[in-house]
Amino acid sequence: MKRKWQLFGIFLLLFMVFTIALKGTFDGYYGFYYDKEEYKKPFFYELSNKIVEFEPVSMFTTYTGFDTGYGFFAPNVASDFVLLFELQDANGNILEERIMPEWKSKESIVRYTSVFNMFIDKVVASKKKNESQYHKYLDVVLKQIAKSVLKESYGATKCTAKLYLYDYPSLDRYKNGEKKDNLILISQIK
Repeated sequence: MKRKWQLFGIFLLLFMVFTIALKGTFDGYYGFYYDKEEYKKPFFYELSNKIVEFEPVSMFTTYTGFDTGYGFFAPNVASDFVLLFELQDANGNILEERIMPEWKSKESIVRYTSVFNMFIDKVVASKKKNESQYHKYLDVVLKQIAKSVLKESYGATKCTAKLYLYDYPSLDRYKNGEKKDNLILISQIK
């Protein structure tokens, strides 16, 4: 009898993982492509929503962290980068700081943010102190993005792009009261 309960528990846990993953996939797809439209949700989308929103399931997934997804635990997950553009006038006064060019579509934003995956090599390179062709290429990519931001900014004559890496506090630092994340400068293009 004990064995049956164990199997039932394992089956229930796997079922919940599958259901949450299915709901996440539907949320991502329909949230991206049908954000501004009315649409009829597929049966499995409705079903996964009802299961995940059921009070005991909702409490369990929130308590265990299942509702946050699994990207955090995946190997080689890219770190979070911030690309800050500092726009200046002819006198060197800072007119504006922004973190993203002005895009006209969601696809552009997705492509732009996927560029950050390439910059993890800049972090590794900064530890090795080596200048390869690929790292020079990454600098050219940064420079081109900065030029694009400069073109769309009226009154600005210079754009400095600064690539930062988030430095989240470790668990030990967090326990000691340090809850603020820092930004580490990886690269700067003027």
